[in-house]
Amino acid sequence: MQSRRNPTKTKIKSLVVVLGLAGGSFGLFRYMSGFPEPGRVGQPLPTDYENVHREVAERVERDVLWLCEDIGRRSSRFSVRAVQLRETLEQSILDAGFKLESHTYKAGTNTFYNTVGVREGRGRGTILIGTHYDSYSKSLCANATATGVATVMETLRALRNEPTEPTVIVAFFGTGEAPHTGRETMGAQRWLDDQLKEGRQIDAAYLVGSFGCFRPGEGGQNSAFPWYLSHPASSDWVGVYGAFLGRSFVTETLAAWAEATDLPARGFATPGWMLGVPAYDQIPFQKAGIPAVLFSDTGENRDASLRTQFDIPYVIDFKEMARRVEGFTGMIKNITKSSVGASVVAAG
Repeated sequence: MQSRRNPTKTKIKSLVVVLGLAGGSFGLFRYMSGFPEPGRVGQPLPTDYENVHREVAERVERDVLWLCEDIGRRSSRFSVRAVQLRETLEQSILDAGFKLESHTYKAGTNTFYNTVGVREGRGRGTILIGTHYDSYSKSLCANATATGVATVMETLRALRNEPTEPTVIVAFFGTGEAPHTGRETMGAQRWLDDQLKEGRQIDAAYLVGSFGCFRPGEGGQNSAFPWYLSHPASSDWVGVYGAFLGRSFVTETLAAWAEATDLPARGFATPGWMLGVPAYDQIPFQKAGIPAVLFSDTGENRDASLRTQFDIPYVIDFKEMARRVEGFTGMIKNITKSSVGASVVAAG
């Protein structure tokens, strides 16, 4: 004789399963995006902008125009413009009082270059600040990569003649765009592999991606699910992207950002493969277990022209970009005032 199922019990079990899955999903979502939120979104430029930020805006604009107009499409392969690009980056490293460390590597039959500077610190630990300088296909990649390069160049200027407690490495990587993105031929990956083989320890890495698309109050953020549930609609905030298991380092980085500026930033601790997550030079470091974050304007989530023929310097608001660059450089200067050691490693 067959026993009859109790439909009420079946519905209750199904409801419990659904609620459990929903609760687990919400908890996971909160883990990946539920961070302190420094700064208020949608704030206009201060009235004293012209006096405070003009020089930074002029410098980052000059650097982006140089990359896009003088250098143009930025292939890492050996050419007259590639040499000019590399020599200028090298000079910016030397001018800041860093020791130059050029790094060459092979990808197939081609030779590529990473341009790296090192300044020994007075205390413990080593941090890295980096970006990649190559461009994608026929695009000038003004925002996609040139703004990241300009941000790191401005950071070098901010650190000029400034003593630092940790050793500071500044890197301009050669192959960060497709078809190298996420592959062993990435400049960041090849450089890191060689450094780890030589026994060099890196305690924290701060990478910069696209960093030029900021529009307060315009509601220009178009995030994929589930990020639109947590991303502010205004496109004036900075995204700080860490590893899924690097939540505490993201929290620590957001606190350092808040000490340097009142501009808004939002943190995320996610797998690099997730839709809507910019996954670039930070990924090799995160895979190696090094605490690493990517600072980004969230890329394609708000800038539809990224890596297209319309990714040009003339649509970038350099005044808005300069404010974020100042926030980044101020954060880095504060970080370099203290030794880096156990606290940062534990945060990773």
